[in-house]
Amino acid sequence: MNDLYLIGNGFDLAHGLETSYNHFLLWYLNSFLEQYRINNYPTQYEDDLLTVIRNDVRLNFSEYNSVSELFKGLKDNRYNLKAKHKFFQKIIENYRDFKWVDIEFEYFLALVEIYKGLEDKNLLRSDFHFSQVTPLNNCFNAIRTALIKYLQSIEVASERYNPIIEEVLLEKNGPRGNEKGEKLYVYFNYTNTLELYSHNFLPKSVVQIHGKLSDDSNPIIFGYGDEIHPYYEKIENLNSNEFLKNIKSFSYFKTNNYQRIMRFIEGNFNSFTVKILGHSCGLSDRILLNTIFEHQNCKAIKIYYYQKSETENDYFEKTQEISRHFKSTSKGEMRNKIVSFERCSPLVPFTK
Repeated sequence: MNDLYLIGNGFDLAHGLETSYNHFLLWYLNSFLEQYRINNYPTQYEDDLLTVIRNDVRLNFSEYNSVSELFKGLKDNRYNLKAKHKFFQKIIENYRDFKWVDIEFEYFLALVEIYKGLEDKNLLRSDFHFSQVTPLNNCFNAIRTALIKYLQSIEVASERYNPIIEEVLLEKNGPRGNEKGEKLYVYFNYTNTLELYSHNFLPKSVVQIHGKLSDDSNPIIFGYGDEIHPYYEKIENLNSNEFLKNIKSFSYFKTNNYQRIMRFIEGNFNSFTVKILGHSCGLSDRILLNTIFEHQNCKAIKIYYYQKSETENDYFEKTQEISRHFKSTSKGEMRNKIVSFERCSPLVPFTK
């Protein structure tokens, strides 16, 4: 039996790298305020995403450790910080209020909101939508540029190598880890963390499906990929390419990465086990994950969960996320494929 590894951002986090959207957003806000300070605190200052207005005397502020702390400090010192687009404002508010953000998911919700507004006003066949979708796409692209800059600043040093993770990557195949077969590592991150273990496997066994930092031959894919969503078909039928600019399916055509995955899961009708290492299984990758999970050759889905504390883990939440990638007619198949908790294990054990 073959093994198909799905490796997501939790893999980077398990190596101590601050690569989540939450880390990025806090860095970006602090960086913006640092540039404001360097420009000597003008009455008004802006970049592609934010505007800050000073209503009183200039007061110094240092780097903040949380978004809530940052906004409190600005408010106390009579600074007014606003996003230039309501989409980015929503991203900031989600992080500030819920300590969680999924930029790609929020982007698609914003597209759907625009569609519904046009539908209500009977403007679906007009050019009016460009005045809303184009600014949204410009905002999304500005976030993408900032995210790439942030990730390029993170160093993946050799001392972050983890022998426990290496054991998971190299264990024998199948849900019980006792079989022989081929392996394909599908890496969803933009970073090069997986290269810490590259001496163990050939480059052809790794697919960096969403692109790689500073690699023009494998450009970054940042967008949304849920073609099963009930509003996706409606949006596609608008016959407006502006709505589809950041849909992942079209970006997959830039390389043969997607086809390599398909050849692996379909080749010679070989059965395979999916092994999930730090992947959120969120809806932004739904079309790809649905294709993999529901494939007739997929026999098992094994979760290497996140051990939050001595008594808490995210195994149960992960099964719920996986469930969303199975159509309603395939839920019974899903229950047969997900490996039970007692046969799964954490990617890395909890340490105090």
